[in-house]
Amino acid sequence: MKGFKEFRELYDAGIYEFINFHLPAFNAFEMDFRGTRGADFGGAYLPAANFQGANLEGANLSYACLRGASFQEACMEGANFEGADLSGATFGQTSAANTNWSGAKLRGAVLDEVTFRNANFSHADLSGAMLNFVLDEAIFCETIMPDGSIRSDGC
Repeated sequence: MKGFKEFRELYDAGIYEFINFHLPAFNAFEMDFRGTRGADFGGAYLPAANFQGANLEGANLSYACLRGASFQEACMEGANFEGADLSGATFGQTSAANTNWSGAKLRGAVLDEVTFRNANFSHADLSGAMLNFVLDEAIFCETIMPDGSIRSDGC
């Protein structure tokens, strides 16, 4: 299992491929994550991670466990969250245009002042989520909305 020591070695070397890392309570806020454009966290275990203020533009977080993670003031434009578990995660003053959330679990997540312009929420689960965000041209196809209804106007 790859942990923080291996993560730090790669990060310090400027290599941002963290596929299947196991980093509970990971704190990216204390590290300089700005400029990690295109970082790969695919399948990583990062519950309660702190990505506050991080630049995750173009990052791959597909199938990652990000339950309870914080993405306050993060830049996530073009990021891929396909199949990720973001249950209970918090997003505030976040830019998430052109992101892929297909099949993601956002149960009970707090999405406050988030811009999801052209985001794909196909088959995502937003049940119980608290929403206050811009959904310009977002895609909904068999998406479970916070009230449990199914939205499919983008199929």
